[in-house]
Amino acid sequence: MKDILLRKIRDEYDQKRHRAFNEAQRRKEDIYKALPMLEELDKQIALTGIELSKVVLLKPENFEEEITKVRSKLDGYREEKKLVLKQNSLTEDDFKPVFECKECEDTGYTSSQEKCKCYKQKIIENLYDMSNIKYRLQKENFNLFDIGVFSAEKFKEEKLSPKQNMKNILEACGNFCLNFSRESPSLLFHGTTGVGKTFMCNCIASELIEKGKTVIYQTASNLIEVIEEHKFKKTEEAGINKENYNYLFECDLLIIDDLGTELNNSFTNSELFNIINARMISDRKTIISTNLPLADLALVYSDRIISRIFNEFAIFKFFGKDLRF
Repeated sequence: MKDILLRKIRDEYDQKRHRAFNEAQRRKEDIYKALPMLEELDKQIALTGIELSKVVLLKPENFEEEITKVRSKLDGYREEKKLVLKQNSLTEDDFKPVFECKECEDTGYTSSQEKCKCYKQKIIENLYDMSNIKYRLQKENFNLFDIGVFSAEKFKEEKLSPKQNMKNILEACGNFCLNFSRESPSLLFHGTTGVGKTFMCNCIASELIEKGKTVIYQTASNLIEVIEEHKFKKTEEAGINKENYNYLFECDLLIIDDLGTELNNSFTNSELFNIINARMISDRKTIISTNLPLADLALVYSDRIISRIFNEFAIFKFFGKDLRF
């Protein structure tokens, strides 16, 4: 299963890279069609480069003179090309492939032969069945965040209006992404349903994936399934189950949505603490969202979990009318 998954991802990268080169070739052909003199200059530059190589290899008696003459001719063609490009608002970059990831140029690996962040994120999206996350994040991100949907009127016993409260949360989450580092605290979002918690999680996920960070976004129920499959299902997929489990500790940001909806027992409490605690020790950030009030969280989860969250997480309360209706 793992080999099939990795082959699928490798094929996707090969297709992306092939598509980038094809598009670059089409652009080049269009430019040559509009500017035939540019095509001719490129031909002369290529031919003169070959001529220069021959001189270097053959080393004639008048070597220095020939080298100087050919290099002068080559420099002349290059200068003429620069002028034509400038006159037509073009640069050498217009002829190059445009890759989705500049870091690895859509190979999946950096120059040091390490897995690129984009490649790791692609593996994560497939391992955790996050195939629809890119579609969701296109619709739910900071650029599309509309503060106007939140009421400016005081809400129940809250000191701030939902709008002002959300402005404060938006600023804090923007800073979280901007200064995403070891110094940033993890985040807890709590409040009733339909008040923007999941949307805000999506905004942060979108921003950090765009910055090249690896992000896992799972509901609490799905998270427990990943843990159970690793712990208890010793099948032919044991390797991939272990990789799923390990990424929960290793990804740059883990988002646990809807905490409190999962089946809760001593096992899940223990495993949840293990993940939160290990990520804190290694300075990796976690975002948790829950519909439960803080008082109920303290009743449902172990003292160790509550101590970690209440003491180490920045806590934000979301409130207001249900925006889904």
